[in-house]
Order: sequence, then C-alpha cells, then structure tokens
Amino acid sequence: CMEIEISKESDKKLSEISEELGIDKEEIVNRAILLYMDSIEKLLLLKKEMNIWDKLSDEALEKFEIGL
Repeated sequence: CMEIEISKESDKKLSEISEELGIDKEEIVNRAILLYMDSIEKLLLLKKEMNIWDKLSDEALEKFEIGL
C-alpha cells in the first residue's frame, strides 16, 4: 500500500467526482492510475515499434545505396 498526497484542487475535483458517481475516492484514484499505466504501456510499445521500423528503414536504405 502506498500513501500519496494530492493538491487541494485535485482533492476537490476528486471529491466532486466521487460524490457524483457514488464511487469511493480511493477506487477512483486506483482506476485512474491503472488507466494511466495502460496508456503509458501502449505508448512504450509504440515507441519500440517505431524504433524497429527506423532500424529496418536504415537497413533498407543501406542496401539500396550499396546497389547503386
């Protein structure tokens, strides 16, 4: 279990959302963190894929230049 501190403004928004949805503030924070981490994982996968495509592109360019 981890303890965190959030700003008064974030806590106010969190309280409003919690009240409106009828969901405990802790549950909202846990869901938000999981959603954020999922987004980051997808971004990292995209970054890895882009690096692979860059490497393949470089290799193809080198082969093309050799063939000239």
